[in-house]
Amino acid sequence: MSIQKPTCRYSHLVTSFCCALVIVAAMGIASVGAADWGTLKGRFVVDGDVGEPAAITANKDPEYCGKQNLVDQAIVVGDDGALANVFVYLYLKRGKSVDIHPDLETADSEPVVLNNKGCRFEPHAMVLRTGQTLQIHNSDPVAHNTNFTPTKNPGFNQIVPNDSPLSKTFEKRESYPSPAACNIHPWMKGFVLIRDNPYMTLSAADGSFEIANLPAGKHEFIFWHEAKGNLKNLAFEGGKTSKKGRAKLTITAGETLDLGEIKVKPALLGK
Repeated sequence: MSIQKPTCRYSHLVTSFCCALVIVAAMGIASVGAADWGTLKGRFVVDGDVGEPAAITANKDPEYCGKQNLVDQAIVVGDDGALANVFVYLYLKRGKSVDIHPDLETADSEPVVLNNKGCRFEPHAMVLRTGQTLQIHNSDPVAHNTNFTPTKNPGFNQIVPNDSPLSKTFEKRESYPSPAACNIHPWMKGFVLIRDNPYMTLSAADGSFEIANLPAGKHEFIFWHEAKGNLKNLAFEGGKTSKKGRAKLTITAGETLDLGEIKVKPALLGK
């Protein structure tokens, strides 16, 4: 008994149906992938009195630096106790990596600028991805050097010309923010966090922070502030950080995990 081959018309219908299934399946996969990301947010406020920032006496280049109303920037508190410059970033064990949202796969092609301006670093704290350019400027009419001392990447200590900014890139992620200083003006200090993924931020002037497009699942995050390092036993909505300043949090696909108002006691800032 011979098996009759399908007619051309029947074969065409089967092919069209199969193609349609493939397209629908692909759309479904794309839809699922787009939903497998979530957001982490919160707001830091100081719960107590940390005092006013200490005024800085400019003992170097006083004719210029002495006019800049310099104060200690280690603890920056805004309206309603808003705490700025708290680093929040994804913790990864050595050798581990994380899925990265397609929109964030490559480091930003634009350099991150650290400016010597008004005899201080602007910004005082920042984040930087491996492979991304750190560009250091000098906008002041006085000489500045930048002494950058990371742990895993090569450091440098160079004069910053007014007409030619320094450009640096780093290949290794750092466990903690690295200090920057100016030896000419010893009160000048700043911090740069270098990581090999985009899941890092620091609180803004209003104390708020947000990390978007995190892969869904359970992750561990570090909470760090320059005044005391790891923010230990820091309470937030739904939990608190460990003695190492870390918290395990579950990011749900398509949702925002809001840690609410995170109250930071002065003791956690050394006050």
